[in-house]
Amino acid sequence: MLQKTLSTKPLSKMRERAFEGAFLGIALIAMAGWAYFIVLLSVKFFFWLFG
Repeated sequence: MLQKTLSTKPLSKMRERAFEGAFLGIALIAMAGWAYFIVLLSVKFFFWLFG
C-alpha cells in the first residue's frame, strides 16, 4: 500500500508539470504569432504611408 502511494505521487507531479509546460509552450507560440502579425501590419502600413 505504501509503495503504491509513493509510485503514483511522482507521476502526478510529472503530469502536472507536463501540462504546465504544454500550456506555456502554446502561450509562447501564440504571443510570437501576435508579435509577427503586428510587425507585419506595421511594415505594410509603413510601405503604404511612404510608398
